[in-house]
Formats: sequence, C-alpha cells, structure tokens
Amino acid sequence: MRKGSQSSVRQRRWVVVAALVVLTALYLQWHHIVAMPGHAHAWQSPPPSAPAAHLPHYLASIDAKAVSGIADNLSGLTYNPETKTLFAVTNRPPQIAELTTDGALLRLAPLHGARDTEGIAHIQGDWFAIADERNNRIHWVQFGKGVTDVSLDNSPYVQLGDIAIKNFALEGLGWDAKRQQLVAVTEKWPMQVLMMEAPLSRLKPGPVDLKVSVWDVPAVEDMPSTDLAAVEVDPRSGNLLLLGEESSVLYEYSRAGELLSVMPLWADMAGLANRIPQPEGLAMDNGGNIYIVSEPNLFYKFERKRG
Repeated sequence: MRKGSQSSVRQRRWVVVAALVVLTALYLQWHHIVAMPGHAHAWQSPPPSAPAAHLPHYLASIDAKAVSGIADNLSGLTYNPETKTLFAVTNRPPQIAELTTDGALLRLAPLHGARDTEGIAHIQGDWFAIADERNNRIHWVQFGKGVTDVSLDNSPYVQLGDIAIKNFALEGLGWDAKRQQLVAVTEKWPMQVLMMEAPLSRLKPGPVDLKVSVWDVPAVEDMPSTDLAAVEVDPRSGNLLLLGEESSVLYEYSRAGELLSVMPLWADMAGLANRIPQPEGLAMDNGGNIYIVSEPNLFYKFERKRG
C-alpha cells in the first residue's frame, strides 16, 4: 500500500472514531442518567415537542437472521401495507425480493436495466419506486403478485443531477402516503435528504419532470453521521427515520428538523447481541415495528417495549 493510501485510510478511521465519540455523547445526553434516592440509576428521555416513535423504547425481536435464498448484497427495504409483506432489493445482481415480516424469502425476481439498485419504496398497489445509484435515477415499476421478472425499459424515471463519484449518490427511498411525497437520501459528498411530489397520476413512461427540493434544515448538516444509507417515513407521524451505515445508528427527526430520538445499533443496545454490520435497508410498518437489513443478508426486526 502506498504512503498516500495509508494516510487516507488513517484519516477515514479517525473520522469514524470521531463520529462514534460524538454519537456516544449524543446518546448519553439524550438518555441522561438520573440518580434517584434509594434506587439504581434510571434511564430517562426528555419529552419531544413533536409526536415521536421513541426509538430507545425498541428492542430487537429478530436479531441477525440470515435470509435464506439471498447470498449477498441485500440493500433497500420497504413495507407494503396491502400485502403485509416486505420488499427489498439487491444490487449485484439487481433483483427485487419479497419477504415475510419474519425475514423469510417469498420470491426473488431479476431487475433488468438497472446498474446499482440501492433503495426501494412501496407507493400503492403494485407500484414501487427503485433507486439506481450508478445512474442517479429513481424508477417506478410494477411488481404484482406472481411477477417473476421486472424490467426498467419504458418505466417512468426521474434523473437527478450529475455526480462526480458514482458510488456515493442516491442511496435510499421512503414514501409519505399522506403528502404523496417521495423522500430520497444521497449517501455523502453531499449528504442530502431530497423530497419530491410524485403522485402516480403525474407519471408516464420515460423521463418525468418532477420538482426535487432539498430538505433545507440545519439538522442534516449537524448530523453526527458520516453517511446516509436509508430513509423511512413513519406512517403515523410523518417523522423521518434516517439510517447511518458507517456509524450504525438510527435517527428520528421531525419534519421541522428536530432530533426526536436516537437508537445506536451496537452490541448490547436495543436488544442486539452484536453491532449491525453495514445496515443498508430500513422499513416501518403501520404498527410502528422497525425492520433493518444489512449486507450480505442479515435481517432484523425491532418492536416497541410494552408498558
């Protein structure tokens, strides 16, 4: 390895270490320990000013389950409330998978015409949005019951801006059914949350002209994260869940940009035996259960503690 490469590796390691230090401080601040007379220390969370999922109240009910039938590159994830199943994508080769909410593979279909599928969002019915990072495009496709082969040919798509580094572009998608709004995240350089009004009535085959706006709040610039891997919209509150892959941390933000709660996906936290390695996909169902997939093929489910 060349000296320059060694220096670059050291710098990246220090960035990650610094991020973890900041995250730890943030976590301890958010869940400050209060000494109570006659009792052990107790975790307490300050009440948020907006409805929140309260991520620290979640525990893993399925921890690092290998998805049989998918060998590698399990990436984006979404929940379909109509079928009550999950849908995921893999990027090498490009495929769409349907999973049960317990992480069992139901079907796997090749996705023709894609280069680097990283994100997926269920819109309605059989319609899904697919993020292709290398092309920096969002495609809309139909993947109904019994379909075993999907093509992007003649599909509606939005072409986002040109990018210098093809592997750090469009990374995750979420759908806000109440606002009829698609939410996307770019991984880094720049790390952004993008929003676009995208009702199906406005879509047609080929390129679609949709206004894309940047979520312009200080929260994104101030996030103690080095990247964004996935985004989900809480169907109950409209809050945004943002997943950092390098830090392995899940954040909850209000639409105004207020940090509402944080959940580190580390060993001995949130009921996890080990840190989630390379978390890539994120979904939430209508009951508030949270699902995460990580490369190569691990599945996680988090449920809110009762009481």
